This record gives sequence, C-alpha cells and structure tokens, in this order.
Amino acid sequence: MSKFEGRDYLYVVWKSPDNGARIVIGKLSKNGCYEFIYNEKEISRACKNGFEPLVAFPEFSKEYKNDEVFPTFSSRLPDKRRKDIQKILQKYEMDNYDSFELLRKSGGKLPTDTLEFIDPILSDDVHSIVREFYIAGTRYRDLCDSETYPECILKIDLVEGEALIVVHDIDNQFDENAILLLKNSDKREKIGYIPAYFSEAVLKALKSDRKVTCVVKEFSRENCQECVKVKMVIH
Repeated sequence: MSKFEGRDYLYVVWKSPDNGARIVIGKLSKNGCYEFIYNEKEISRACKNGFEPLVAFPEFSKEYKNDEVFPTFSSRLPDKRRKDIQKILQKYEMDNYDSFELLRKSGGKLPTDTLEFIDPILSDDVHSIVREFYIAGTRYRDLCDSETYPECILKIDLVEGEALIVVHDIDNQFDENAILLLKNSDKREKIGYIPAYFSEAVLKALKSDRKVTCVVKEFSRENCQECVKVKMVIH
C-alpha cells in the first residue's frame, strides 16, 4: 500500500462516460482517522468532462474527516455479515475484514457509477512495486477495431503472459509523462498506454534505470476501454 508522510493513500478515480478519460478527482487517506480531499490539480478538468461533486462531499475546497471509512465509500463493499464473506476475503488474500484494504484490492467499482479506487505509486520505494491495470488508450491505438466499439475486437495478436515493451512517449502532446506499451515484434505495434495516474512514477523509475516489466494478464471483449489487463512490476 502507498504511504506518504505517515499516511496510507488511495486515489479516487472518476471515468468520464463520454470519452473514457480516467481522472484522479480525490484522495482517500488514513492515519488514525480517515480523510478525503479533492484533487485541486485535476478537479477542473473533471468538471469540464461532466463530473459533479459527490453528494457526501459537496465542497471542492474542504477537507473531510471521519473516524471510520466514509459510508459513501464503505457502502461499495460487500457486507461483512455476508455468509460468504470469508470466500470474498480469500479471493483478495485477506485474513480479516478491513474496509480500506478491501477498497484497495477490489477497486470498489459499482455498475451504478464510474468511480474506482486505485493504489497509487507515491513513495521512492526501493523494493519491487507491483500494480495491475487496464491498458489506457487502446481504442485510439492500433490494438482495437474502432468499428466494433464498445465491444472489443483485437486487431493485434496478444496472448496471456506476453511481455510488452515499455517506452517513454516523448512525442505525446497531451502528457509529457506518457508511457507507451508496444508489442515485442518487428513492427513494434502500439498497444496503448500505462494509465496517467501511474505514468509520472513509471517515468521516474525508467530514468533511474530501474527495470519496468509489463505482462499481459487477461482479456475482456465486453468493453473496449477495459479490454487488456496488465501486471506491471517496477524492479
């Protein structure tokens, strides 16, 4: 779990229903008590894409505190009184019910909205850092057939366990930290990008001569914005 200045953090990410952009709209943290604040750097961009303040947190400039995980977030998790709760915890390799940890491991996604909880990369950890994510920008690269959107039909052959090439996209006009993923072939086909909320940390790792590996983990044809999941390790 990411820790900064003694606090554990999760990013609260909102996905625009119009263009699929994932924007970090806030940060949930804990150290004794729980705190939620909006992300000042990104909230204006989110609003331009249709985001509105969360009902439980109506003021963008306010810092919200609570002794427990805020109900608006914990309500996204399975009830600890469920008969099958031990199976759920086992799925996420957890021994005990911990709302914050379960949000981190499950992502806290619901079919009724577009929020997700992401474990960020905040510290200069010298140990291996492991994250899993869906490749971003696949619809606009060579990977997917745009004519079948939102269903995903891959135009490039990929297999589970396949290693991808990780490079800094120095020509990207929208994000100076953009990290591009390529197929390891003679053509070097462009697969997509590492999500923007990880790109700055990954670029820093690359510039520090740390090894960054990305391996295809699984596929889904149902949603072109979440069609290829990757496991990334920063060694």
